[in-house]
Amino acid sequence: MRKIMKNILAGAVTAMLLPAAAVSAYAADNKPHETTDTIGTVGSVSKVFVSAAAMQLADQGKLDIDAPVTDYLPEFRLADPRYKDITVRMLMDHTSGMMGTYNHDSMCFGYRSRLPHDNLLKNISGERLKAAPGEYAAYCNDGFNVLELVVERVSGEDYTDYLENHICKPLGLQQTGTPWNAFEAAEQMKVFMKNTEYPADYCLTVGDGGVLSTASELSRFGSAFFTGNTVLLSDKAKEEMSTCNRDDPYVDGFGLGWDEVSYPEYEEAGVKILSKGGDLVFQHSELLVAPDDEISVGVISSGGSSTYNTQLAMALMDIALEEKGISISRSKPDKKELLDSVPEEYLKYEGIYMDSQSVYQMSFPQKKYMKFRDLCDRTQPDINFMYTSDGVFVKVTGNAEKGTVSQDSDNTAIRFAEKNGKVYLTKSSVTGDDTFGYLSWPECYSVQQLEENSVSDSVQAAWDARNKKHYYICNECASSVAYSSDPAVTISIPEGVLGYVNNLKIKDSTHAESVLHIPTTVSRDQTDYEIIDENGAEYLLMDSAGQKFISEDAIPDLTADMTAVKLTSGAASWYNTDRGTLTLDIPENAAVYVYDSYDRLTWSSYMKNSGSTVQLPFSGKIVFIGETGSTIGIRQ
Repeated sequence: MRKIMKNILAGAVTAMLLPAAAVSAYAADNKPHETTDTIGTVGSVSKVFVSAAAMQLADQGKLDIDAPVTDYLPEFRLADPRYKDITVRMLMDHTSGMMGTYNHDSMCFGYRSRLPHDNLLKNISGERLKAAPGEYAAYCNDGFNVLELVVERVSGEDYTDYLENHICKPLGLQQTGTPWNAFEAAEQMKVFMKNTEYPADYCLTVGDGGVLSTASELSRFGSAFFTGNTVLLSDKAKEEMSTCNRDDPYVDGFGLGWDEVSYPEYEEAGVKILSKGGDLVFQHSELLVAPDDEISVGVISSGGSSTYNTQLAMALMDIALEEKGISISRSKPDKKELLDSVPEEYLKYEGIYMDSQSVYQMSFPQKKYMKFRDLCDRTQPDINFMYTSDGVFVKVTGNAEKGTVSQDSDNTAIRFAEKNGKVYLTKSSVTGDDTFGYLSWPECYSVQQLEENSVSDSVQAAWDARNKKHYYICNECASSVAYSSDPAVTISIPEGVLGYVNNLKIKDSTHAESVLHIPTTVSRDQTDYEIIDENGAEYLLMDSAGQKFISEDAIPDLTADMTAVKLTSGAASWYNTDRGTLTLDIPENAAVYVYDSYDRLTWSSYMKNSGSTVQLPFSGKIVFIGETGSTIGIRQ
């Protein structure tokens, strides 16, 4: 098995073009089949660690997971009084109804601060709920950071100490920890963006994503969930964590801390599988456990994504199961019979729809096919679907108008569903290839029909005036990864749709509210918009994310006579650039980023060997970030 896994790993790393990867499988003999001392941040696999900690306390009778969070954290509160109904269990199964992720300064290059932890309850206290507690599951990072505080309060220990004393030591994990005891270790995995090395990115909200580990120790942690292994948890607690309590086949299959506790391909072979993936910006992971068959696979990578890591983990899992005489039959994209007409019963569903990304016009041209047109970004091509003989619509490529199409390779299939008086589209797909296997994404609610929203002409005009304008992140610290990619938010008024901006419902001339109510993870990470004016400059606030953006109209030009930029904590200084060369004197705890006219990063002081000389792009942007009292010198 060792030789086979080595071959699989070598092929996978090459095929995925990952700059670095570490893989380990762990079986019941307590001997790792592959080991590595490379440390990486496991991202959201951290949620299984903090859930295990909570369940340990439940095993000891110190924590009732069905009790309100306020029983343990009386200071926990939100703007919506229903927060009192949020239980500890709801934090672990993503049903709390909380908005999602408070991002401010939570992911940083080579830097750590306790403020995201210490200020969490204060930061989220003004938030509303996007859904009633327990109404539906939508992935929620903030819930696990609150859970971290619950563990600390109940145990009386700092979470890093708790992890070390009650999870790492019992399992013999020597390279697993948090940014507070495993920071910038010599074995830290290197990270890259566009083949350029950066300092490692760390997640400072440990409960939802900050645990560091190696692939071998991650898989050893997974072995604690083997049936009969009571080193960390009772079998009753593990059963609780691995149970999905859903009454609708189109919602997510969360356990407590786990992403998935049910995979049809494995269940058909009589195999129970638990899965959790994790993503930072640059580091990714997957933990895949077969508790009854005593197999645990851990994958950590620099580059790629948790989806790729899941594919690799499943390939390794399938090999291990095959050696036990268990064969897994994987679903592959299947070709469906395409029909050239849409049944009359579906025509009533024509209209405007939205998801977490945009607003769409859905129509049935000449009753031949289904067309989705992105109304926020008209540069995006239309997405077309054909009706099939088995009653679903499948994504197609080619000329749908002429009928010269073929089914798309990812096997995306959608159908209509009505729930609680709302119209949704469900979506399923299959991704992967013959080399590393296929992932079947279960059918879930994914798109919601838009409701009309009438606003006054003056309110609509205020938002129309902002249409297509860019707003740039300006309140993150110098080490924040927020500046490394997608630094801007674009305000988009859906073409021909009144009362909405992007996929938010306009309330007045300066406020818009997220109204996405899809009962799945599509509804994760929601935030409202507020436009404010400070000293004549317009800003966009996203309070639920803790982020502030400055309007492009308020950004001055970087002029030839500038010799320095004075820095202010939490207030990045943005400038427009023209072609030219700068030499910068950048103090410690400060940073500079440069972008082209498309907001693509061209230079950063965080790039390894970046030097001090910068080539400015035509019609680009430059941002200076640092602490109050510091100055960045400029020589032009």
